[in-house]
Amino acid sequence: MDSVVVVRPEKPENTGFIARLCANFDAHLKIVEPCFNLSEARQTASRAQHKLNNAQIFSSLGDAIQDLEFVLGSKPGRGKPLSDVAATENASVVIGPESSGLSNTELGLCDGTTHIETAEYSSLNQSHAAAVLMSQLFKQEGRSIDKGRRTKIKEKLGEKTAKLVLNSNPEPHEVDTVLEENT
Repeated sequence: MDSVVVVRPEKPENTGFIARLCANFDAHLKIVEPCFNLSEARQTASRAQHKLNNAQIFSSLGDAIQDLEFVLGSKPGRGKPLSDVAATENASVVIGPESSGLSNTELGLCDGTTHIETAEYSSLNQSHAAAVLMSQLFKQEGRSIDKGRRTKIKEKLGEKTAKLVLNSNPEPHEVDTVLEENT
């Protein structure tokens, strides 16, 4: 896992907890337009103060994700269930504001979209959602699609078709099959 991008966080406690998760899963913390001073998140960050100190602050999601290899946006009821996602190496996750989640425009900037399967009530607390997403991506790092395969898919299929294929979160062997069929 590369980074966690938190978009317009509204509650400092959640951002502090997410900083702790970044320390747990060795991820970078990027924050887009925080609605508070980051010093307010220090109490819940506990021993992950270094993650808050080193957090990068951005004025737009586009700027925050421009250097990331694979970006997975999350929103209740949207995209593939998290259990069906085959993340790439160095995947990053984007988590929206507590009150509204990511907008359709923001989800469109991501390489893929996922949701966490729940029972009747689909909305999780921001830091709880981050914990579930980060844990799942951390466990999946071995079954990921490396950057070389992603580049080959783009070269073989073109940018638009490659994005469609990669947004479906294929398994590595499925990518190999596509590459073999198009040689």
